[in-house]
Amino acid sequence: MAFESLAGFHLTVSQQNQTFIVGDYFAVFDDDTDMLDVYEWSSVKEYSELPDCFRIVFERVEYTLPKNAFEENIQIIHFRTIAEGMLASCSAQKNVKHRILPPKYNYSSADLSASLYTGTGIYAEKEINSGSVSHIYSKLKFPIWLIAALSAVASFFGIWAIGGSLEKNFILYVIISFFIGLAVGIIIYLVLCIIARYRYSGFLKKDVSTAENIVFVVAPDGFGAIEQCIYSGKELIPWSFAKYYYETKYSISIVCRDRSVCCIPKRLFQKNVQNDLAEFIAARVEQD
Repeated sequence: MAFESLAGFHLTVSQQNQTFIVGDYFAVFDDDTDMLDVYEWSSVKEYSELPDCFRIVFERVEYTLPKNAFEENIQIIHFRTIAEGMLASCSAQKNVKHRILPPKYNYSSADLSASLYTGTGIYAEKEINSGSVSHIYSKLKFPIWLIAALSAVASFFGIWAIGGSLEKNFILYVIISFFIGLAVGIIIYLVLCIIARYRYSGFLKKDVSTAENIVFVVAPDGFGAIEQCIYSGKELIPWSFAKYYYETKYSISIVCRDRSVCCIPKRLFQKNVQNDLAEFIAARVEQD
C-alpha cells in the first residue's frame, strides 16, 4: 500500500460534537455520549470529496467532515491521502471531483531505484489551462469541425438562396461559406478556452493542493504528481493504469483509466531533458 509513512491524527468537529480518528482505522468519538465507534476502511461503501467537505458512508451510518474543521490545508491533504490510500484496494464507490492531482487510491508502492525523471514546483495557470483545453478539444474535435463544416454547407445554400445566380458567384459563395464555417469552429474553440479557465479558477478555490509544491515523477514503474509535504519517494501510478497522453506547449498530461489526469509541467525540466521525457512516456502509453 502507498503512503504508509503518514501518521494518523485526530480531527474535532465542534459543531457536530464529534472527534474523528483517522489512521489504520476510521473511528468516531461522540463527545455527548462518550461512545467510540471504530470502522475498518474495507467496510466503507462510499467516499466523496465535495468542495466543502468529505463524506464517508458505511452500511448503516454516514459521516461528514467539513473542510473548515481542519486547522490548515496540510491536514486536508493528510486526511485525503490516508483515506484514499486505505481505500485503494476497497470496492467502495469513490467520487473525488474538483481535483487537479490524481486521487491517491490510484497509487501503489514502487521501486524507484531505477532511472527516473523528477521535478518539483507549483502549478501555473497556463499549464492547467492549456492542458484542460487540449483534453476537451481531443474529445470534441470531430464534432466541433463537423458542426463547422455543416455550418459552411448551410451558409452556402443560404447565400445561394438569397443571392441567386450560382454560375456567376459560385467561387464567391464557396469562399464566404468557408470562412463562416471556420469562424464557427474558432468560436467553439474559444468557448472551450473560457471553460478551461473557469475550471482552473474553480480548482484554485476547491483544491488546496494548488498552493503546494508538487513532486512530479516519471519512472520505469509508473508516474505521479504528489504534494511534496507527503511524498516519501516510493509512490507511483502504474503504467498499466494509464490510458493515453497528450502534449501541449507547456505540459505533458497522462490520462488515467478513471479519467483523472496527471499533468506534468515541462518548465520543471531542462530543455534537453524535455524531449527525452516525452519519448520515455510515448514508449509506455499511446498518444491521443
